[in-house]
Amino acid sequence: MDAHLARMLSSSRQCRCCGGTFAQLLSLSCDRPDIVPADLQVQDNTAIFVSEGDVLTEDFCRFGSLRFLRAVLAIPLADSRGEEFILGTWAGVSEDVFDEYLDLFELREGESMGSQPAWLSNQIPPESGGPLACMLHMRPEGQYPELQVSEVNHNLARMQELGLDLEELLVFLHAYGHDLASLVYDA
Repeated sequence: MDAHLARMLSSSRQCRCCGGTFAQLLSLSCDRPDIVPADLQVQDNTAIFVSEGDVLTEDFCRFGSLRFLRAVLAIPLADSRGEEFILGTWAGVSEDVFDEYLDLFELREGESMGSQPAWLSNQIPPESGGPLACMLHMRPEGQYPELQVSEVNHNLARMQELGLDLEELLVFLHAYGHDLASLVYDA
């Protein structure tokens, strides 16, 4: 494993852009599907069951006729021992999939749904275009479902297949406003 990548995976550091201190590899999370306006307030998960109309919670979103679930998109790190860069994303799903997942959520039995077609509903990396076809793989014990990009010619599909090396990871993080390169190379 690259010595700089090993240090990123095992040491504490502070991002110069946001001031956050990270004890492990920084992962990113989108707070809402890209289509959902910033003025829609995030509510507790119970709001999805008791509120009508547009609702955004930590794990669910209902926006007009669209339905979204919180998901993760994992990108392996090349030359590491199974380490992954995790992106917290949103998956657009059908109303049927959404309703079935809601029914199973509290029971922590979402994995019984298997894999479902979905759309990555965040532009990753930024400015990469519209929704991206994926498969949403349900996982056990209440873990967030995992997105696997279906469009094999898309850059994210390549990243999921081949992984990111240190330089690619730093460019990726920089696109989201995190400048960790100087911490890696100055340390």
